[in-house]
Amino acid sequence: MKKEKRLNKKQKAGIITLAFALIIAVTIIAMFGAKNLIGVKSPTEEPINENFSFLVEESSTLIDDFDIFGDQDDITKNILETYKKGKYDIKNPYIVVNPYLISPQTALMLFKTDKKEKITITIKGKHDDDLVQEFEASKDHYIPLYGLYGNYENTVLIKTESGKSSTVKVKIDGSTRHGDIEVITNNIGNSNGEFYFGTTALGTASLAIDNYGEVRWFLSEDYSKGMVMLQNGHLLLSDVTKGPNAVSTGGVIEVDMLGFVHKQYEIDGGYHHDGYEKKDGNLLITSGDVNSDYFCDVIHEIDRETGEILKSFNYSEIIKNIDPSVIQENEITWGFINSVFLDEERNELLVSMRNRNSVVAIDYNTKELKWILGEERFWSSKFRPYLVKGSGDFIYPAGQHSITVLNDGKVSIFNNGYNSYREKANPCSNLKGLQSYGMIYNIDRTNKTATVDYKFGGEKYFSYALSSFNYTKDGHKVFNSGWHFSDPSQLDNPACTQFTNDKYDAYIIELDDDNNVLAEIRIDESKFEVIKAPIYNLEAVSVDHEIKSINSNYNFDDHASYKSNIKTSNYEKLSESEALAYKENVSNPIDFFILNGRMSFQGLLLDSAELKVTLISPKGIAYRYVVKEKGKDFYDVINLTQLPKGRYYIYINLDDSIYNTRKHVEV
Repeated sequence: MKKEKRLNKKQKAGIITLAFALIIAVTIIAMFGAKNLIGVKSPTEEPINENFSFLVEESSTLIDDFDIFGDQDDITKNILETYKKGKYDIKNPYIVVNPYLISPQTALMLFKTDKKEKITITIKGKHDDDLVQEFEASKDHYIPLYGLYGNYENTVLIKTESGKSSTVKVKIDGSTRHGDIEVITNNIGNSNGEFYFGTTALGTASLAIDNYGEVRWFLSEDYSKGMVMLQNGHLLLSDVTKGPNAVSTGGVIEVDMLGFVHKQYEIDGGYHHDGYEKKDGNLLITSGDVNSDYFCDVIHEIDRETGEILKSFNYSEIIKNIDPSVIQENEITWGFINSVFLDEERNELLVSMRNRNSVVAIDYNTKELKWILGEERFWSSKFRPYLVKGSGDFIYPAGQHSITVLNDGKVSIFNNGYNSYREKANPCSNLKGLQSYGMIYNIDRTNKTATVDYKFGGEKYFSYALSSFNYTKDGHKVFNSGWHFSDPSQLDNPACTQFTNDKYDAYIIELDDDNNVLAEIRIDESKFEVIKAPIYNLEAVSVDHEIKSINSNYNFDDHASYKSNIKTSNYEKLSESEALAYKENVSNPIDFFILNGRMSFQGLLLDSAELKVTLISPKGIAYRYVVKEKGKDFYDVINLTQLPKGRYYIYINLDDSIYNTRKHVEV
């Protein structure tokens, strides 16, 4: 596997924020603490080379390989076998709560009817806000139950097309990890399952809340970053693997509301912020080039079915073709792309470059620069022909997120109002008076001029980072101030910088067509992105991008999991004498995590550190991997599927010392 070039600590100073270091650290702690099942296993049954008897004589902990796809397939098989063996009808349906283990406030209800007929279910709401959904005609009914309340016995009414009815109770134990939720304004009433879906950056859950502040859905895994509602109703989220740098995961997953992971796309350059689904279903993913001196400046187009990278847009190359000097040698996060949108009508690919305070549009086919919505002081004179000049009461982007191109060609963003150009740690007092807005720009692409058509926000909703400005299916605006300072006194704390503040909350506000506030909700945690969407119709068939009014059965036939872009790892096979050098060691309980055959180091090392991992079998066969090179911050992932089957004990070389991790893996 090719290694990513990285620069030294001096080159990184003031660029990678503590906020994003916290994202990874908290995610690692939450994920590893929940996942690592510890237990000493009996020695392997395979033949033992007497010279390596020391391996099995010492107690060792197995690191389980969590096979998402295999486990899910087994669950599906068990559900269907149990259902087929029983006699389940509307009076006595077969109900499985949290069937795929990561979506605790959902259930799957299965039953038969004597003839093929439609079914209507009603999930009784706490606030006169029942959730009513109709399902297609069938004799075997596989009904997903979404929008259930946690710590609550939910009432579900079932009614057949022929007039039969029944009432069942579905008890949900436990609830999501989330901050306090305060409803400030609620002028919506019954939204019939349209909820605010939000992802977070700091180890709490991706969740959905209703306009009464009730949590109606969440995933127990820490999928962070952005969120894309796909045309088939599934969600595109980050995966939980470690990426090549401190702000990236290893890729993305496609998951449905029940928590079934349909696909996983592993990407060499990782996934760091946002994705976009084209009309043909292919995915545009914010990533990086592992052979580049920069990161967070590449967009990959991924084939939805094969997982192959069809096209890459490397923005450092695009920009340097115009003026190589505009990117300084030490600017490894010179652009820091955090949002992507394809305007297919105009064939323009738009990205938000946070660290250039600019929205940049290129031609999707030729990759030629079209226009830049940003101030000239962040570019150079060679970019003047591309710069859009604002007029009137104009506010240029600053630290912006969340690009959308509206049907009329106007461009909207969440304008954080924070100058992130060549960012350094600043006292929090410098943030006083800054303002964040959801904004809509009317851009004349021919004459390179623009006006501000709309803005909502101000100092009250200032958000240093994260945040989003999205739209409902009815065209309502959803404003999310996702990294708001919850403690204003921090602005006067001399020890506080924008990187170290840990007191934050999020404001979620929905505005109607006339820009009236329909709902305002405050939640005591950060929100990377918030979208409002119906939790049902998610398994329905999409026709010309319009969802049918009748839901389909939960589609078990769609459970064709796919892993793509599988990484291969370079390793060195050791001689027996080289492997025996590991007999003399000291204990070091260094942590690893294995998901779908990929073993990742869990932790952060100094740039000056070097980490090698050696896997030794009782036969004396040993393989050594370089996980982190000295002077670099790139962490490689070990692909265990390349190894012969068997048990392997894990030893490490940390700089010049040999350590026994007291752990082993089964391949």
